[in-house]
Amino acid sequence: MPTYLPPAAALPAHPEHQRVEAARALLQVVAKGRTTDQLVSGLSTPLAGEMLFGALRHYYSLAQSLEPLLSRPIRDRDQDLWCLLIVGAYQLHYLRIPDHAAVHATVSACAALGKPWARGFVNGVLRSLQRGPKPSFDAAQAHPDWFADLIRAEMPRQADAVLQGNQSRAPMSLRVNTTRIDPADYGRALSEAGIESQAGLVAEQLILDQPVARHTLPGYADGLVSIQDAGAGFAPQLLAPQCGARLLDACAAPGGKLFHLLERCPDLDAVALDVAPARVAHLRDEAGRLGHRASILEADATTLEWWDGTPFHAVLLDAPCTGSGTLRRHPEMKLLRGADDLAPNAERQAKLLSSVWHTLRPGGKLLYCTCSLFSAENDAVIEEFLANTADARASAFVLPAGLSTRHGWQLTPADWRTDGFYYALLSKD
Repeated sequence: MPTYLPPAAALPAHPEHQRVEAARALLQVVAKGRTTDQLVSGLSTPLAGEMLFGALRHYYSLAQSLEPLLSRPIRDRDQDLWCLLIVGAYQLHYLRIPDHAAVHATVSACAALGKPWARGFVNGVLRSLQRGPKPSFDAAQAHPDWFADLIRAEMPRQADAVLQGNQSRAPMSLRVNTTRIDPADYGRALSEAGIESQAGLVAEQLILDQPVARHTLPGYADGLVSIQDAGAGFAPQLLAPQCGARLLDACAAPGGKLFHLLERCPDLDAVALDVAPARVAHLRDEAGRLGHRASILEADATTLEWWDGTPFHAVLLDAPCTGSGTLRRHPEMKLLRGADDLAPNAERQAKLLSSVWHTLRPGGKLLYCTCSLFSAENDAVIEEFLANTADARASAFVLPAGLSTRHGWQLTPADWRTDGFYYALLSKD
């Protein structure tokens, strides 16, 4: 990985500005491991965002098309030019910008990067790419090899559809806050605002025909609605705590599943944990916006130092993972995660599961979930836990999308409505 990052500078409002923003943001991912959530606020136009997300979504196949055109590797200190070439190639292959305009704006961006000497180099590479045949890449080539190979090994029948789904754009799904408005009434409010939608996978969900800025959603600031992937909406029906029950959400941020549970049963005695102060602050802000009450604690669920000893009727463990099921929304995870992340994640997931199991009362239920597609973080974790925990058993269930696994259920982006999610439901004897 390159270690040199050129300084950002104030940029004039010209077409090349958007290319520079996208290239610099891409470099922050490649060189610094930053996420799109951390970078989007620095992008001034929708086009800059489109170029960043598109360059990340197709990074591996774009790199394959560019590398044969380079006479020698690009120096570490010039990796901003490599990222600019990726952005330029994305425009030529995937955007409806005229080729000459895309090349001109990208070449002009060299000066804004402080490297006017590179204009000829960038122009030559992009003109060669423009003149050549349009490459035909399958979806697997847009993923790192280890990722595509593992999907093919674990989901041989669904692999092509899953990989293709990862390359698609996720729909914008909403969860209506039923403590404040009926979903049908909110659907009408959307329609009156010129925002069309359709029913989701559970009663509180609506899936928009086209995404919109959240501030344009009717009543968003007043807590009428939240943005949440449709696949994340099954926690209440699976865990199904009785109203008034004591509930633990062990890794709660950003809070969608917790607040959905509270919208189904507002009088739950809910305790929510997260280890990161910023995420705890977000949880508290969201609880305030939505009008929900929960005890929100900054605590590490791998220990029981936070626990007062009163057992829970229901536990939700949305365990940290590779995020391999969220590539439609976070394509940078292709670059930021590797096969060597699976074993450490599984170790932490097992530790979390073992820890919070102690807080569950006999007869209670624990819902384990991740946003991963990989068995190492899903079924394998549950299988090991069941083998080592005498009072645990898995419960079978069926969801309206996805596929059954040995111990749970896997949603995949092969269904356009959902990201990749895994659920396993455990009962305590």
